[in-house]
Amino acid sequence: MTEASQATPDIDLRWDKSPHTARRAAEFAGRVIGAEPRYISHGEVQTGLSPDGTTWEVDLAARYQSDFLDLGDDRDLLVALASNGAILGILILAWERTSRRRFAILEDMAVDPASRSSGIGEHLLAQAEAKVRERGVDWLFLESGIDNHGAHRFFERHGFRAMSHVFGKQLSG
Repeated sequence: MTEASQATPDIDLRWDKSPHTARRAAEFAGRVIGAEPRYISHGEVQTGLSPDGTTWEVDLAARYQSDFLDLGDDRDLLVALASNGAILGILILAWERTSRRRFAILEDMAVDPASRSSGIGEHLLAQAEAKVRERGVDWLFLESGIDNHGAHRFFERHGFRAMSHVFGKQLSG
């Protein structure tokens, strides 16, 4: 069964980067994302969330908290909340501009493992795509860990396609 064909729980989607929500989202990200090393890609190495591309930093939730409390004007936080207020999913959207193009990056997206395949991920993604279109931006990019095959299938079902491979080489350590 696909995510879209199953019943979606009663959820509230909110763009909210208030300190209270940012702290709660960081705890969620540390717990959910931090439990899965397949999530790690070059972006986590570049931002200091992974020291080596295979493991997470031991203080991952604290690092997420620092990042989420400092989203600024260039990044937005979308949370999916259950009727009891529990966070079921999060999404971070970044806004970028070069001299030739404006684009958005889906920096992070995670759904609580117990709520996966219930439509939450699809709703988060649809809300993000709507926000990108509202801003007149026509490209949305994301990166995903090389072995995160479930995420790859999800994004491919929703129209994304692989455009490159990223290579890295650690020169010290």
